This record gives sequence, structure tokens and C-alpha cells, in this order.
Amino acid sequence: MEVKISRDTLLNGAQKIQGMVEAKGAMPILAHAFLTADGDEICIQATDLEIGSKAYYSANVIKPGSVTMNARKLFDIVRELPDQEIHLIKEDSNWTTLKCGKSKFRLPGMSPEDFPALPEYSDEAIMEFNAATLKEMIKKTFFAVSPDETRQALNGLLLEREDSKAILVGTDGHRLSMISRPLLKVMDSDEKQSYLLPKKAVSELLKQMDNDENSFVFSEKNSHLAFIQGKQVIVSRKIDGKFPNYRQVIPSGNDKKVTVDREQFQRALKRVALLADDKSKMVRFEIADGLMSLISDNTEMGTAREELAIDYQGESMFVGLNARYLLDVLGVIEYDTVTLNMKNENHSCLITIDEDPDYKSIVMPMRL
Repeated sequence: MEVKISRDTLLNGAQKIQGMVEAKGAMPILAHAFLTADGDEICIQATDLEIGSKAYYSANVIKPGSVTMNARKLFDIVRELPDQEIHLIKEDSNWTTLKCGKSKFRLPGMSPEDFPALPEYSDEAIMEFNAATLKEMIKKTFFAVSPDETRQALNGLLLEREDSKAILVGTDGHRLSMISRPLLKVMDSDEKQSYLLPKKAVSELLKQMDNDENSFVFSEKNSHLAFIQGKQVIVSRKIDGKFPNYRQVIPSGNDKKVTVDREQFQRALKRVALLADDKSKMVRFEIADGLMSLISDNTEMGTAREELAIDYQGESMFVGLNARYLLDVLGVIEYDTVTLNMKNENHSCLITIDEDPDYKSIVMPMRL
């Protein structure tokens, strides 16, 4: 194999696979990138057997063929090279020479025949997203995914299709975030469709979104899911398990509505949270006509109190909420005001936005 390729093009391809290689696994070849050159393109692949990707990039292919190289070392080297054309030449015993300007590197590889093939995937679109829309949906729900890998059904996002809309939901059992947005295109089907997207696949998908104007096709085949955008694809195993009935969790009787300036609320909550308990991150909310007090009281660290003007008329109430959970929500909202819909100290807090009724977040209360 012999290829000449733009430094920026190779850097882009090497960067996008960094989260998919298995650096310290039982199979050393999973730490490698698999490069195949043919026609006027080079294909770069990587996999950890749970998730994999391949993408095609323009290149001057002098001699077709394939090589493997340590993915991390390839990225580190290309990142430091000058902005000049890179010349890749495969040598004997799976070594590859990389030349750029006055720089020259020789990297050992492994047999390309030993690189595991990506699972079969379907090109048939079940749903098609605008990239900017899909990116927004992920960013507004991903933070709520459970970090506990033993809770497999909560270790990813639920993707549902209803009519011409997609719904994305994340929850860890203590909070929930959901968003609904229109699709560009859907497969003809009257059936409601539901899929569990693994957390790692969603995280890697975000890294592929470098152009908001692109579209992403979502497909399914056997036990694998695929997101396809132009000449790049991410393939992942499905999550086995049953996602909770999130619709039952959404409170309907929260008639105490507190509307507050989002930026002022965010800043005040960040300050008060500095003295909240490190583990629980609990802040006490005291709400009265026109005024909300945020209080943290830590016997070891001290106390903090902030007062905010709010739009609220009703009986006084209080509730304990996790400050970090609230800050995660406030950090992805772009509107000026948010509404906290509450009932009492024993019921969850529903966070809504008047300008965007299709986005909701729920935070469970904490015992004071």
C-alpha cells in the first residue's frame, strides 16, 4: 500500500476513532486503526467489538492495500506534523513508513487479515435526522444517563419514533430528561418504534457531528444499530433490557409554577452549591410570593444563602433538590427563563420552558 493524503484529512480520521479503540484489551489488534486504500479513497476503521466505525476520505492512492497502526500513536504523530501532504508506505512485516516534510516515522503494525470485521448493518433508513437536531437532542438528554454499568437498561438513551417525530429520553432513576423533535424522513410504518442506544455509541456519535447541515440515517439489523452520515458509519450492539415507562414518571399535578431568570438562577445555584454536601449536592429551596431562597448548610464547610426574585404567587413551600442535577439542565437551556413545576416537598420537580414545550426534565426530591 502507498498513499498520499492531506495532513488535516488524516488527522480528522484518526481523531474520530480514538474513543473506539481498546487500548489495553486482551486483543492487541483492537488498539490499532485499520487503513484500506483503494480507488481514490482511504478507509479508516476501528472497533472494540461493542462499537465500531469506518469512514472514507479522499486520498491519492498510488498502490492499493491495507495496514494496521497503533491508533493513538498515529493520532499523536499526525497532530504534531506540519500542514503538508503525508506519504504512507507499507513495508515488509507489517511496518509502515510515514513521511511529512522533513519528518519520517516507522510504525509497527499487525496483520490486516486479523482485524475483526465490522458487523453487518443496514443502509435502509428507519429514521433520518438533521445533524443539528440530533446533536441538540443528545446534548439535552445525555447528562441524565446512568453511570452505573450494572443497570444496563439505564446505561443509554431511549430513542422512540411517533409519527414524524423522534423522542429521546435519558434517566438514571433520580432524574429524567426528554426531548421530542421532527424527523427529516421516516420509514413507512404506523407502528411505534423503540430502541435503546448505548451510551458509548451516543458519545462517539457526537464526535462525528462536525457539520450541522448534514443528515444522519438511523438503521437496524439483527442485534446491531447503525448511524450513517455520508461516507462514515458507526455500528453498535443494541442494549438488552427494558427501559422504564418514562411517561408514568412525568408529573401531571404540579400546579405550583415558579418562573425564574435562567442565568441568575444558574449563577446563584452554582455559588450555593459550593457549600453543599459533597455527596448529596442537596440545596434547600424555600419558596414564597415573589421570592425563592437557596440554602446549603454543611456542618463541616459552613452555610450559604441566596435570594432570587421569581414569578410566583401561592402558598409558601420548601423542597430539597440535587444542585448538580439542576445545573446540568440549566446548562443546556438557551432561553431566558425556566419554570419549576412543583407540588410539595415529596413530589418531583418538573422543569419546563414556555418557548419549547417539547423539552422536559424531572428531578426527584431529597429528604431534608
